[in-house]
Amino acid sequence: MKKRSSARQHGFSLIELSIATAIFSLGLGSLSMMMITAVHGTAEARHHTVATSQAESMAEMIAMSSDAFGHYVFPVEESSASCSEGICQSSAMAAGNMLFWQNHLREELPSGGGLICRDSTPEDGNIDDPSCDGNGPVVIKVFWQESRHDNSEDRGLRRIASRLPW
Repeated sequence: MKKRSSARQHGFSLIELSIATAIFSLGLGSLSMMMITAVHGTAEARHHTVATSQAESMAEMIAMSSDAFGHYVFPVEESSASCSEGICQSSAMAAGNMLFWQNHLREELPSGGGLICRDSTPEDGNIDDPSCDGNGPVVIKVFWQESRHDNSEDRGLRRIASRLPW
């Protein structure tokens, strides 16, 4: 007579399979959360890089046309600035540069904008109220919103303030 061995099992039970599937699903969920966090972090870093490079770009534009310096700090309406026979007044050049710069900030940064002013406390303000007090050094302020931080104390507002060497 042959003895049957009932102690041997073949395959997995349904409970073991369910537990393995749950552990695998948790691992995949964690991995996808890490990927989402990385994508958001990369976007925020890109926005910061764009803001910094645009602030430096404007500083270089001002340095290249130092006779138009006052027109950047106190911009004139583009319609009142004029160019004739290919020669532009410094006010027209400044108005054109400011318009191009601000359009570029709006395109590249979420709710982006910027301005140039004299401010003794450059690390304050927002795009609607830049808090320029008219004192202190000339600064270039660039503002944008990070929607991921809407619930933070500053409601997602981010800023770069670059002091000009004058």
